[in-house]
Amino acid sequence: MTRTYAFVDEWDVRAPIEAVFDALSDPERYPLWWKPVYLAAKLRDENVVEHLFKGRLPYRLRVTSETVAKERPLRIEAVVRGDLSGRGVWTLSRKGDSAHVRFDWQVDADRPFLRVLTPVLGRLFRWNHNWAIKRAMEGLEPYARRLAGLPN
Repeated sequence: MTRTYAFVDEWDVRAPIEAVFDALSDPERYPLWWKPVYLAAKLRDENVVEHLFKGRLPYRLRVTSETVAKERPLRIEAVVRGDLSGRGVWTLSRKGDSAHVRFDWQVDADRPFLRVLTPVLGRLFRWNHNWAIKRAMEGLEPYARRLAGLPN
């Protein structure tokens, strides 16, 4: 029974790549712009953050992420453990005055009810992920523009 989910999401952000990188490399501030998905993010140490987030489905997920690679302004990689375990990679590239964002998210559903329901509800879990990423797309651009001192 597979319980691994692999997502690749890409979009353009009308903001300088450095500001987009700064927003993405500060997960403790995700609740400021990734609403209503991010409920809390608490810095444990310089590279480790505890996250609490949700989607449209009626459950919350807790994970701890550890940043394992950071190349400003192009790439951030984190390993996650908790209700989900795996790896997330943000890859940025310049696109004129904008930044192209790619998010690779490969995780296993480790929370018991997710593991049990994956064969039956896998498509619904994917829909839930897509809803959550749409909220990131809506919130990241205005937040990065504010970081860069640009009008929305």
